[in-house]
Formats: sequence, structure tokens, C-alpha cells
Amino acid sequence: MLCNWIPHESYQKKLLSDLNILCENERSRVVSLAKALSKLYLLDLDNLLPIIKPLYSGTGSPAKNQQGIIRSLVLMLDSNEHSITKWAKKVSSDKLLCAACGFEFCKAPSHSSYYDFIDRLWLASPDLHKKRKRKPKSFYSKPRKKLKAGQKLPPKHSGAVKKFALLAERDQLRQERPEKIFQDFLARCVVDKSAGMGILGDLKKFSVAMDGSCYNSGASHHGIKECDCRSKGIYSCKCSRRYSDPDARWGWDSYHEQYFYGDTLFNTTASDSPYDLTVYLRIAQAPRHDSILAIFALSEFRKLYPNLPVKNFLADGAMDNYYTYRLLSKWGIIPFIPLDSNARVNNTKPHPGILCFDHNNEPICIGGIPYKNCGFTFPKGIKYRCWFDYYGIEKPCSCSDSSYGRTIYIKPDYDLRLFPPVPRNSEAFKEMFKRRTSVERSNKRMLVDYNIEAGRCRSSKHRFSRATFAVVNTHLDAWIKHNNFSITNLLSEVGTEAA
Repeated sequence: MLCNWIPHESYQKKLLSDLNILCENERSRVVSLAKALSKLYLLDLDNLLPIIKPLYSGTGSPAKNQQGIIRSLVLMLDSNEHSITKWAKKVSSDKLLCAACGFEFCKAPSHSSYYDFIDRLWLASPDLHKKRKRKPKSFYSKPRKKLKAGQKLPPKHSGAVKKFALLAERDQLRQERPEKIFQDFLARCVVDKSAGMGILGDLKKFSVAMDGSCYNSGASHHGIKECDCRSKGIYSCKCSRRYSDPDARWGWDSYHEQYFYGDTLFNTTASDSPYDLTVYLRIAQAPRHDSILAIFALSEFRKLYPNLPVKNFLADGAMDNYYTYRLLSKWGIIPFIPLDSNARVNNTKPHPGILCFDHNNEPICIGGIPYKNCGFTFPKGIKYRCWFDYYGIEKPCSCSDSSYGRTIYIKPDYDLRLFPPVPRNSEAFKEMFKRRTSVERSNKRMLVDYNIEAGRCRSSKHRFSRATFAVVNTHLDAWIKHNNFSITNLLSEVGTEAA
């Protein structure tokens, strides 16, 4: 049973009151923790109540401290602490940390309450996870095949991208996912406020950048053997064994050109945000291809933010396939995706006035001269003019009697991949595509600045929860910087009024 939900305004008043009292003896600590305290002061969790209330029954022992546990986990990452057990013990014995989280001193929850709360937010059975840890599995060794620089593992099943893209078009993708409550929490309590503050970019022409990153497991990939091969002198057997992290899989890190053991963390950022803020997170098995994750992420993002229509989609060559372009076209989203050099190009379609396409997929006229790209003209399509007439040079042919020269239009639906609404060689495309690096900077904030892998988590559940609280921290950092806010200023005002 969920009870004792304290409104955010009441928490703020109590926090200021407690800090004023603590300043008498611990003023230096309050000042040193001013930024962390400011972040918790701004984190409004009122919108979380309708999200988690259905997770609790109407009877039984009342659940307490849910808001405080969330604040504590945010503060834990901000303090560069990665052990929940050590952190819970530290908070329970520290008056200042208890006040910051909203706990009563000497009544702060133990580490087991933290784990129980995370289990409740993760929509998958913890008992099933424990059962999977105890059950022996077939040994899966580290792959030996090395891929080329920048190359990614192909989808496990051929035709998977086509299958999921068609399901997305019909709005029939599977919606169940264990991380949904964490996503709702991030959206309603954090991202919505960032949007209201105007730090996500133009909400009427919203641009998103998507990319997957490697998220290493803290468990060993060797597992625990249950056979007696070692007693027989066999040390490299491939017998079944138990794994402490049954969620982890082998994936390929295309940046470092090596295999990793863990999950793929798929990140979606507001590419126009000056703070590179994440707006959506998803976790999947390590070998899952980014092109498949992008389809799920786009579909789920549109439902999670119905009032935030996506206008521009920025991604790397992993999403360069015809089915993704067709899906984006149906949803009215402009793609900014470079051509994948390893992908096949269907440029043999007949088109009047075109002999063929060159290596850059630009049209060549019947006389063998490249056309000049003049940009997109609505509603006709991409406009191409005779190269000679465009530059005012006498031409050796008479293919057109017009003084303007031979002009052709190629609509994007002629080939959605080769001819996107914004041509790849245009300055508009290049300028927009530069913003794709926002997702890489956002990944750096989670993996380096907040060091989420340092927790050495042994389940997708705990890895995703760490990533979510790291994203909450990045938004709170942006709020403080954007508003130039500091709780010490409020304390000074309250102290002056009291005097």
C-alpha cells in the first residue's frame, strides 16, 4: 500500500528549515554540497504518484520513503558513490544527507528497501531472474571473428528490420517492456519540465538523434562450472554453467574494435538542446542491431510524448535502410542519415532525362554530364538543372530548347533512401547532421562523468536504473546552469527574514 506521499512544496519547505538548523554547526558542508542540494530542491516528484500508484495494492503494510529513495539514488551518483549498500549506510548516519533526501534521521531505509523499490519499478519478476541465475545454461564463449573498423554486427535474423518496420507502420509493435516505468518517470518528472523551460530546442520542429552504446556488465562471462571436468584434468571444457548475469550477451564495440559483455544502451537526445539532454532511453541485448532498436524507440517515443512531434531524425549509417526511410516518410519525419558504404543501392530505376547515377548517387544527363543539384522544391521534389545552363556556359548539346536549360525533378518517393527531402550534399544537411554528435556527448555524460559502469551491475534492471538516474542528474545540471540557481541564495533569504 502506498501512502505518506509528501508534496514537493512541503519537501522544499522542510529542506530549507532543516538546512538552516544544520548551518549553525555544519555550514561548510552545506556550502560544499550546495549544487547537489540545489538539484534535489528542484526535482519535483509529484507527477510520479499516478505512475507508481498502480504498482501497489490497496492493502497491507504501508510503503514509505519512495520519494526519498529516488532523491537518494540521484544524490548517490552525484556523489560518485556506486554501492547502494555502502551509500544507504552512509545516508542513515548523516543528518545532512537524510535531510537532503527527505528522510527522518535514524529512520532512513536500509539498502534492502532500495533494491525492493527498484524491483518494483522494473516490470519483470525478480524471482524469475533469480531462477535464471540458478539454472545452468549452455556455455557461450567470446566470438573470435573480428569486424572491420566502424562495422557493426548484422541483425541476427535476415528481414528483421523489414518485419518490425511494417509492424510499426500498422502500430502493432509489442508494447511490453520492463523499463517502461523508468521511462515514464524520466518523461513526466524531468523531460517535460526541461521542455517547458525551453532547453530542448524548438518543440514545433523537434529534432532527435539516436545511437546505441556499449554497456558492460559487472559479471564474469566465464560463469560457474558445475561439471567435474577439472578433476579429470580438463580445464577448457564447454559444459553448461551458471551465470551471475543471465541478461548479459556478447556484442561488438565498433569504436574500440573489440567485443564487450553486457547490454546495448540505446539513447535518444534532443539534438537542438544546448545541453545535449537525453529524452528517451532503452536497453537491449548487446548483439541487437541499432536499426531494429531505432524502430522501437521511434514508435515508443511518439506514444510517450504525444505533444512532441518529431520533425528531424538524425542517426548514423546503421539506420540506413529502405524500410526505416519508408517508416519515417509515413510519419512525416525528415531523415538525416548518411549512406552506408556497405549497403546496396538500388539506382537502376529508369527516369526520364537520366542516363545513370554516379558514385555519389547524383543523376547524370543523357550526354554524360552531371546535373547541378538546386535543392528541394515543394511539392515537385529535388530540382536538378543542366550543368552548363546553371553556370551560364555554352553547352555542346541541344537537349532542351529552353533558355533555362534542361530541368528534372526527382521526388523522394522515387527512392526514399537515395533522394531524401534534404539532399546529403547540401549545406542544410551537413549543418543539421553536425548535431548528431549530441547523442555521443550525452553518452559520455552517463558513462564517463557519472561513471554508471562503476557499479558493476549484474542485471539489465540495475544497469538501466543507474543510466536513468544519471540522465536525471544531467537534466538537473542543465536546470541549475540555465536558471543560475543555488540553494545557498534561498538560505540567505530565509535567514534574513528570520532575523
